[in-house]
Amino acid sequence: MLLLDNDDVKQVLEVGACMDALEDAYRAQAAGRTYSRPRTQLYMPLAEAGLSYCLKTTEGALLDGRYATLRLTSDVVSEAAVDGVTRRSKVARGAGGTYCGLIMVFSAETLEPVALLHDGYLQLFRVACTSALGARLLARPDASSMGLLGTGGQAWTHLMAMSAVRKLRSVRVYSPNPEHRDIFAERARRELGLAAEAVGSAREAVEGADLVVAATNTSQPIVNGAWIAKGAFVVSIVSGDLKTQRRELDDETMRRAALVVSHARETARAQRHGDLWGPVEAGILNWEDIHDLSEVVAGKAPGRQRPEDITVFKNNVGIGLQFAAVAPRVYELARSKGIGRKLPAEWFLQTMKP
Repeated sequence: MLLLDNDDVKQVLEVGACMDALEDAYRAQAAGRTYSRPRTQLYMPLAEAGLSYCLKTTEGALLDGRYATLRLTSDVVSEAAVDGVTRRSKVARGAGGTYCGLIMVFSAETLEPVALLHDGYLQLFRVACTSALGARLLARPDASSMGLLGTGGQAWTHLMAMSAVRKLRSVRVYSPNPEHRDIFAERARRELGLAAEAVGSAREAVEGADLVVAATNTSQPIVNGAWIAKGAFVVSIVSGDLKTQRRELDDETMRRAALVVSHARETARAQRHGDLWGPVEAGILNWEDIHDLSEVVAGKAPGRQRPEDITVFKNNVGIGLQFAAVAPRVYELARSKGIGRKLPAEWFLQTMKP
């Protein structure tokens, strides 16, 4: 079995390869050729105020593939107000300020685990590349200006992925921390060669942008639909669950949208994801009019119809299929290049004799 840390994954996982793997998986999903269990989250309260423990798991497999995957995270979660807005973040409670997130890849033929991956780098890219697939299908072909909300890892990988599907001539970046947004914009100029600037408000980032990307940790709407330009494509990644209702987009965003596409509509419905559940409850959206990205990828649901339409992709939740699509490819690439540390497979196998 190969043990692959984030540095190993980074050596073999590129935006193009990640998008190709996801696109293939979504086509298979639309054809009913995949298995994927919705994400589950087990919460335990901790003694410290505002902190809880969360064990999160999800699994997936492609019917025509040779692998099945399990993704799990063991997190300490903080929910606290920053500048009056509730924000949810993971706390580095592991030894030396670390986190715990793992992906196990199993052989469906021999049952043994063939790889154990740290999930940090892959996790960021599977979300960002899913959003970029949405942009490829739902944004105007000439979209060139981007308003980016957030300056964390999700924001950075979204910027990388979006710049792979659209030629970005300008990027405006906002987060509540002035130092963070200045550092982020400078990095975008230096490493990606983009004309990026930090701005002082979410409104400044959103107004006039062809692409609006909300990659934040907020639990309350940060995008005001009145700011959004005609013809814009909007993507949001916050989801929440039955315990914690979270939103990045307000009702006006959904009211103005000509098309709303979700990542996993039935999960949004079951878990009451705020950005979709709220507008449906308010009579602004109907569940029947919201299609999943896999349906749009496969041509089973409509995409953008007119240049002036506002389109929204609610990248609402991670699903096991994403890890089943990307992690085996990472494993095979790493194995072919001799990357990773080998662990004896017999450590993970057992006899069943009494």
